Amino acid sequence: MRYLRNIPRTMATIQDRRPAVVIATNPSIVLGLLLLFLRRLYGFKLVSDAHYVGVRADNDSWLLQRVIDFHNARVDLVVVTNEGQARFLSTLGTPAYVCQDPLPDLPSAMQPRPTLGDRSALLICSFDPDEPYEAAFEAFSGLQEDGFTLFVSGNYRKAKTDLSRFPWVRLLGFLSTDEYYGYLRSTGVVLDLTTKEDCLVCGAYEALAAEKPLIVSRTVALSEYFGDAVVLTDNMPEAIRDSVRLAFAQRDELVERAKAWVASNHPYMDERIAGLRSLLMATNGRGQ
Repeated sequence: MRYLRNIPRTMATIQDRRPAVVIATNPSIVLGLLLLFLRRLYGFKLVSDAHYVGVRADNDSWLLQRVIDFHNARVDLVVVTNEGQARFLSTLGTPAYVCQDPLPDLPSAMQPRPTLGDRSALLICSFDPDEPYEAAFEAFSGLQEDGFTLFVSGNYRKAKTDLSRFPWVRLLGFLSTDEYYGYLRSTGVVLDLTTKEDCLVCGAYEALAAEKPLIVSRTVALSEYFGDAVVLTDNMPEAIRDSVRLAFAQRDELVERAKAWVASNHPYMDERIAGLRSLLMATNGRGQ
């Protein structure tokens, strides 16, 4: 129903505005394919602002990957978050520009939750197939004996496992924005894990913006971008357990590293966004 409503609205907007450049997020791939068709009629330049699944199909779907590749091979530019995605797009002959997400503007007054405890950890989770949450849960089966507690955000009803096997894990469910920032503000360490190589996890941005010690998966994209501001871990229970102990032992140092990374990231993002603006102006061809 949303597509039935929005397709005519999109067409009417293009007809009314006659833009020189259209920037569209992907997903939605339906929007991208619609704009490819409209570009033939109106002659605008089409820029795709791609999330991970705007470059790589989720669940390794062969058919969906073909559709995504068809779209990406025909747009004028794809904006991606890391070099791995850019290299993949180059195989399609598609120009790509690497521009990571800016840090979120966290509310200045995040209400803490004082009951979490000094050895609390927050796993930011969507319970998607690429998230090794079971490995994290198993890691805390041993850590609980030393007073560590794992809180987990996200809709746990999506989990593909029997969660009753992990009674020591505090499942929070889907949180409101204020509740989420309250847990983020109060926890001792944050974890955000993925098995996807070319994925910059959103929770990492939020944790570093909150100046929290952060543990992320040891992927090329995450290690290259966040560097020594984070603790890198393999997605195995033993490795996650060791990383949690390390993060708590180096908590003060990691807070300082997070602050330094945030400070250096602001001018870097200003540079990337300025470069993207210049590239879009050149794509426009009108200098405006």
